[in-house]
Amino acid sequence: MGEKDFEKETSDASPMNVGDALRDFMDRKQLNSRYEALQHEVFKDPEIRRFFNEYKEKLSRQIISRDFAVLYEYYSQRNNAKHGKPVVHKGYTPALTVAEGRIVIIYEPDEETLLAQRMSMQAHLVKSIGMPKLIKKARLDDFSDNDEERLAALTGVLNFINHYTQTPDDYHRGLYIHGSYGVGKTHLMGAMANELALEGIPVTLVHLPSFVVEIRGAIGTNQQPQEMINTIKQVPILVLDDIGAESLTAWVRDDILGVILEYRMQNELTTFFTSNFSMQQLEHEHFTVTKDGAEPVKAERLMQRVKFLSKEVQMAGKNRREFD
Repeated sequence: MGEKDFEKETSDASPMNVGDALRDFMDRKQLNSRYEALQHEVFKDPEIRRFFNEYKEKLSRQIISRDFAVLYEYYSQRNNAKHGKPVVHKGYTPALTVAEGRIVIIYEPDEETLLAQRMSMQAHLVKSIGMPKLIKKARLDDFSDNDEERLAALTGVLNFINHYTQTPDDYHRGLYIHGSYGVGKTHLMGAMANELALEGIPVTLVHLPSFVVEIRGAIGTNQQPQEMINTIKQVPILVLDDIGAESLTAWVRDDILGVILEYRMQNELTTFFTSNFSMQQLEHEHFTVTKDGAEPVKAERLMQRVKFLSKEVQMAGKNRREFD
């Protein structure tokens, strides 16, 4: 701008306010200069240049000029986050996109926020009774396809997750995973539950010996044992952990375990089991002989329910609990 510009800006000014008009004029010139410098700084940013290139078919000079404030918000918020400065949406990372002819910012959760959300969803959808706290941290990534002794069980769980998430309304048999102490049966069930929780699918894990103790303890109190049993038997996906380790009486076998499994079989509800016994051992060494005597017919009938609900898979390997 030259003298004519200044004259235009001050043509209506009286002699008494010429100084004020001059300062206003210079302020506006400085502001414009800073704005142009800011535009240059933002436009040369590599990530913004990639955004321009990605959406070049949808962007025009008019859109970019009109929505420059959005670009600057993205630029400043991203840089503040990188340098540990305060941001508008803590725990979220800004990303640019184009929607309905406008440049917009989408705030996406960062890794820490995603982990917190995952833990929150897990806590809401994964219910447990008597299970070790470590299952909350269990992940399928903890297992390797090079681990041949556990591969059959891992493959069975992965196939189940795939089929269940695709057709959740169909009946899907669970697994009966057996193996020696500490090979990772419970850890695998926890990892499966946490993975299903990410898909919004609830899972209930029950350490059966602990549950039996709770039922016994509830007798004669304000708690209702039958309500506890009804809650467990009706959940969509149930994991009965360490079956065969509970202190078995005819009452436990027939009125607790038998009731739960009969209901789940009749209603085709997915059920998983872990045990130190094979199915054959469970039937003949655990279900048949109780403190009340030998009852092979009742044992066979209960085992038929287990076999209807699950497919037997062996899990071998070393005792990993020694290294936890």
